[in-house]
Amino acid sequence: MIIRVRSHEGMHRVEVGLTDTLAQLLQKLAPMMNAPTPDSIILTREAGSQQILAEFEKSLLSLGFKHGDMLFASVAASARPSVEPTSTRAATSSTASFVQQESVDNQLEKDDGLIKRRRDGGFCKHGANSMCEYCMPIEPFDAAYLAEKKIKHMSFHAYLRKLLSENKIRGDISSSLPANMPLPLEDLDYHVKSNCKSGHAQWPEGICTKCQPSAVTLQRQPYRMVDNVEFATPALIERLLTFWRSTRCQRFGFLYGRYERSNDVPLGIKAVVEVIYEPKQAWEEDGIKLAIDSPEFDAEIARANAAAELCGLKVVGMVFTDLESTDEAGKVLYRRHANSYFLTSLECRLAAYMELKHPNA
Repeated sequence: MIIRVRSHEGMHRVEVGLTDTLAQLLQKLAPMMNAPTPDSIILTREAGSQQILAEFEKSLLSLGFKHGDMLFASVAASARPSVEPTSTRAATSSTASFVQQESVDNQLEKDDGLIKRRRDGGFCKHGANSMCEYCMPIEPFDAAYLAEKKIKHMSFHAYLRKLLSENKIRGDISSSLPANMPLPLEDLDYHVKSNCKSGHAQWPEGICTKCQPSAVTLQRQPYRMVDNVEFATPALIERLLTFWRSTRCQRFGFLYGRYERSNDVPLGIKAVVEVIYEPKQAWEEDGIKLAIDSPEFDAEIARANAAAELCGLKVVGMVFTDLESTDEAGKVLYRRHANSYFLTSLECRLAAYMELKHPNA
């Protein structure tokens, strides 16, 4: 049977037998999670739970596991002692890798997200206290509504509701999950499955349709994590542009602010920027140099983050100039558009680096 395990490394699928013990499951899971030892892995049935699974010598069948069950795993700071009370392990491991999500996410999870509609005078034939298909509320991911409002990407929470709705229709949602809980997003795995039981030689000597990875289809991501960016005052951007006007050199800054609900997109989130912090950098007319891998840069950003936290702010993004003057005074070259490019290769690498440094909880 397959036991699914979600960790900071992503989603893992561990193939085990009914008579395998929890300790054997941990032995197979350790290399998947890059854990130092199987003893360093902490398993729970629910994310953030302090009820640690510690019956290491019991079989998975006796523990009530069945095919497709999901567990949550983290790596403890130190290896698990051979005999340690469950209560002690819960106290020492509760801060291993589970993090608290944003308060705005907690608010949106409690909202049904339904879009209210008024009674249609042309089609609704019922009274004021009734509703029909023309006036009943619609889901936040409704394609026709998003197209009508010219919303190119649905919000992340609307996307989760869409996944939940599709799984309810298919009937494969786990009965152990609350009815309003979105299914976890599984990381895609394109590795060849090992230990295939089809009778052929193992990869790379042999492969079949059961163990080969799925085909890769490139498509646009249907949702976005942040739907709008709002600056508390125009002076924030103006100061950044003033530097360019006076030096003709480019400039980079971190955006500090907070996340709030956005009323422009169903179940949307906006980033409200209060401060632009410009770290130490070397600037030129055609680019910027940041020592983002140096200890000095990390220490500088750590001090900025600590100061921002005292003000109730956090890093919500970054901003940089990309301006090149034309021959006419006060005008700049129009370079980024649908027929050229929006991000350079270096900017894509920088964006990916920053995304890895600031993962979503």
